[in-house]
Amino acid sequence: MSDKQEVHVYDNKQDPEKGSGGYSLASTLSVPGDTADEKLRALGALNPHYDHDLTWTAAEEKELVRIFDLKVLSWIGVMFFFLQLDRGNMSNALTDNFMLDLNVNLNTINMGTTIFVIFFCFFEIPSNMIIRRLGPHRWIPFLMACWGISTAAQMFLKDRATFFICRALVGLFEAGYIPGIAIYLTTYYKREEMALRLSIFWSTLSIANSCAGVLAYFILQMRGIAGLAGWKWLFLIEGVATFIIGVLSFFILPEGPTNTKGYLRFRGYLTERQELIAVTRLIKDDPSKADPTKKVVSKTDVWRAVSSPKVWPNILIGFFGLLPSTPISGFAPLILKMLGFNALKSNLMTIPGYMMSLLVMSVVSYSSDKYNERAFHGFVATLYYAVSVATLALLPLDASKYSLYVALIFTMGGSTCWHPVNAAWIAGNTAPVGKRTIALAMYIMSVNLTAIAGSNVFRADAAPRFISGMWVLFGALVITMSLFIFQRFYLKHINSKRAKITKDWTPEDWKHYDETTTHVGDDRLDFVYSY
Repeated sequence: MSDKQEVHVYDNKQDPEKGSGGYSLASTLSVPGDTADEKLRALGALNPHYDHDLTWTAAEEKELVRIFDLKVLSWIGVMFFFLQLDRGNMSNALTDNFMLDLNVNLNTINMGTTIFVIFFCFFEIPSNMIIRRLGPHRWIPFLMACWGISTAAQMFLKDRATFFICRALVGLFEAGYIPGIAIYLTTYYKREEMALRLSIFWSTLSIANSCAGVLAYFILQMRGIAGLAGWKWLFLIEGVATFIIGVLSFFILPEGPTNTKGYLRFRGYLTERQELIAVTRLIKDDPSKADPTKKVVSKTDVWRAVSSPKVWPNILIGFFGLLPSTPISGFAPLILKMLGFNALKSNLMTIPGYMMSLLVMSVVSYSSDKYNERAFHGFVATLYYAVSVATLALLPLDASKYSLYVALIFTMGGSTCWHPVNAAWIAGNTAPVGKRTIALAMYIMSVNLTAIAGSNVFRADAAPRFISGMWVLFGALVITMSLFIFQRFYLKHINSKRAKITKDWTPEDWKHYDETTTHVGDDRLDFVYSY
């Protein structure tokens, strides 16, 4: 079958003018049938676990989702927790004479961050293409075990060169994890359930950052044991722990809702009826999930994502909006140390900032999900972040270190406040599945590219206030707010334009369109964007 054809399941009750609740068409298979029901029935026949006539109660579906939350999402959260520990432990190591021991300066650390991001971004799309072939349940645990080893290997750092090599390896193996997990979750959850799950997923980031400060406080005090520096113990302990979690993940992560038995999953998570419900509800929500075969993401899908003008505003939102996160959150312990706070306690003092981030992100994500609105939530959250950054820049030069500390905590609270909302926005507005996979990879690439620019915003000669850098970050947030508003009205315009074209179409017109169109996924006239 041609990968340029697709199933069209059209709901003529849909109002294309409404961005919220938009129908997402993602299938790339063509099947016979004149009605939506006939096409869906024929398409579902491709999957042995699909039962077109199956019915279930709301209570059964709620129980099914609860199982996925407890058995799958919870472990993914554990994995992400250790990912963030390994990403953030460099900022903790900097408080333990790391630079002095390696005879490097802050600019060298910034270069190491740049190298990490380059390798991370270079392998992001290739990694996600491999995921489609091998399956996330195999590839992601493999990556995790490898970056755990690379993290632990940093205990052997001797100089500038070995520092750069280890940062490159950690970046290489961490590439693909987050967008891969996002795609993996779509095999369990419907579209309307994804935003909340991504919010829960990213909430782990704030928890990990908070715990990282506590762990670093105690581990760094091991300096001298076995003749090792505290930062060496930090990399060793957290790296080995990550490796163990990666190995366990091979035996805990199931391939999908119909393959949960075996290994540490024992007798499985679902009954036979629950497996049928799990698959049937997903295919009825998104027909593209009917095809059970693994596929390599095609070059066509890559080009569709890269060349889509509807994707790029969200990509740029990720870049400019998260630009401040690296210099502010990443260097927070070092900033506090430079302001005169105790070096070890400065790691603990960042915890309120991460808790504030968790609170703000949870409120924004919950409200966005509840009202099915993305753009204005992102705008307001970014406005809060911009005001906080400006406050840090405007405080007098002779301001007390305590007032600066309070301002820093509130600023850290805005660092990732709309991140899950934007990721869910991209996932819901991008089809087919191959294009969605690449679009999410592009988004995570843009987010991590901010570390290159962000790590070079705060220069050593501007410490500890970094006022000029703060204004650079403020400008990036102003651009982000503008992009949120632009994307909302851009997508609304496209919806309105498509609605006018198809306003008077009959079922025969739609049938002719299905048979002759070259449009695929979200380029189709019946695809309605959410905003």
